[in-house]
Amino acid sequence: MKKILVLLSVFVSVAASAQLKLPSFIADSMVLQQQQPIHIWGWAGPGTNVQLSFMQKHYNALAGKDGRWEAWLAPAAAGNCGDMELSSGSNKIMLHDVLSGEVWVCSGQSNMEWKFGWLKDTYAQELATAKDDQLRFITAEKTMATSPKTDLKLERKWSSISPGVTGECSAVAYWFAKKLRQELKVPVGVIVTAWGGTRAQPWTSYEGLYELPDYQRVFNEKVKNIDLDNIEKEKERIRDQFRNELAQKTPESREWIRPEFNDADWEATKLPGQWEVNGHPNMDGVGFYRSSFEVAASDAGKGASLLMPAIDDVDSTFINGVFIGTNNQWDALRIYKVPAGVLKAGKNSLVIRVEDTGGGGGMADAPAQFSLRVDGHDIALSGPAKFHLMAPMKDITSGNGAVEQQPSVLFNAMIAPLTPLKIRGAIWYQGESNADQAYEYRTLFPAMIRDWRNRWSVGEFPFLFVQLASYGPVKTTPVESAWAELREAQSMTLQLPNTGMAIATDIGNPANIHPVKKKEVGDRLAAHAMNIAYGKKNDAATGPLYSGYKVSGNQIIIQFTHTGSGLRTDGKPLQYFQIAGDDHKFVWADARIVGNTVVVSAKGISKPVAVRYAWADSPVSANLYNKEGFPASAFRTDQWKGVTEK
Repeated sequence: MKKILVLLSVFVSVAASAQLKLPSFIADSMVLQQQQPIHIWGWAGPGTNVQLSFMQKHYNALAGKDGRWEAWLAPAAAGNCGDMELSSGSNKIMLHDVLSGEVWVCSGQSNMEWKFGWLKDTYAQELATAKDDQLRFITAEKTMATSPKTDLKLERKWSSISPGVTGECSAVAYWFAKKLRQELKVPVGVIVTAWGGTRAQPWTSYEGLYELPDYQRVFNEKVKNIDLDNIEKEKERIRDQFRNELAQKTPESREWIRPEFNDADWEATKLPGQWEVNGHPNMDGVGFYRSSFEVAASDAGKGASLLMPAIDDVDSTFINGVFIGTNNQWDALRIYKVPAGVLKAGKNSLVIRVEDTGGGGGMADAPAQFSLRVDGHDIALSGPAKFHLMAPMKDITSGNGAVEQQPSVLFNAMIAPLTPLKIRGAIWYQGESNADQAYEYRTLFPAMIRDWRNRWSVGEFPFLFVQLASYGPVKTTPVESAWAELREAQSMTLQLPNTGMAIATDIGNPANIHPVKKKEVGDRLAAHAMNIAYGKKNDAATGPLYSGYKVSGNQIIIQFTHTGSGLRTDGKPLQYFQIAGDDHKFVWADARIVGNTVVVSAKGISKPVAVRYAWADSPVSANLYNKEGFPASAFRTDQWKGVTEK
């Protein structure tokens, strides 16, 4: 009987292994890359034959010892190709409604992930009316792996654009694809594989990180042995420990809310600001902030509004021990009503409990949004504060942070399976999470692009990316800027062939890291695609890029490429130019357009040595454009030490 069961088990195993199978994204309604040999592959019983029929042609493939087979089909012109039939023995697969057109991979962090449906207030009409059977998208599920995977887990299968479906597509990917459809008149398919809050190193293969050996060391020491197949169980175990610790400390934490509580032994910090940049990198969990503010006797007892920047993830906020409000939306501004009778003359206490379960934590660094509004005037709340970590949430990377931030884990699961597929190119919207590593990004980002190109083995395909939009406090004086340094690193990546950068400083939002103007981003990426991938070299595709300068007396003359048919402003005098002498102290400058140059000077600086433009986290008023409407990129002429340089 045992022998019969064993033989039956072997038979079932062999039968299962003989099943004809395709990758998840080679499926009904897919878009194939036109005018290139079509690569189709999958799995079947080792040594078995696979037959394919497509567009009146027939092909054969042989499964290897590992069961994998592949076939190269003749290129197809753009349009509807009909069905594809595959068979192996008694196993058959029929793919219906296959198109041939332009295929682009769309990747990055949350601004690429951001779904059209999340912008219904901005694009209500488009969401309600968009319908195009030849514009299709597919979305990868957020997954991780410690070794390259051969198949992709899907959040959404191939879908064509229609009301009720459009909202599930990445907004940037949609507008990019729509513009290509309008220009090329062929089907377009976009493959969205993105994960909010992630850095570039998880999207780069282990081998692709050879220029950054510290990441390879981290992978070997802290990542490769993690059992990601059972990661949810491990996370739940850690969450249980976290909940138990919270429960034990909750009675004590009630004392921390009281105005008279002595917080002298708490650590000094400042508000607003994320705790990762204030001494707690890679920390998740629950922390308490305490600060105080003064209220005039004339405002005591009045009702008020408490305004706070976005808090990541959940806050519970108290004034003078009275609960004021809570919000669990990590990227939302807080506006809480303060009841009459809570405020008192003199010193008042503000206590904020923050719970963060992953990624950044604390309060967004936006001082202008942190105030108490009483009787028509504002009391600024920014300044010194005290902080106490109530309960840290341990991670499974030995203190190295969230798993999705670890080297190569997203490449292995969300990019590697796609690399045998023929594509036209890639668009990329990421960098926010690497803004504290701008100098390293000069190496990391080009390494990632070269890595992808090597893996796809289709040459130096077009790689188009978005420069960081404006975000964060608007500064009234020239300052150093980590985000400006990251934009500089992105600009330097243009040295790679077939790259294009969509400049977005003019369409950002100081209060929202997710600017709503996704159409402008998609259109600007598409302009690069038309220029680089589709040969429209005479069309402007980007804004002015700094190319050099010369000093002339007390002026510096800035030279540019990509001036199009000329330079212009938005109708106002040029803004956001800074100039410095040999003391390295920058001041706001007077700037004017002269031909295709900008002449910069400032009173009191007779011997200028350096100029900067849009050099800030949030230079929303920077207003140099070419006449085609593309904004100029941020730049500096100096190479003085920056805030992220190690």
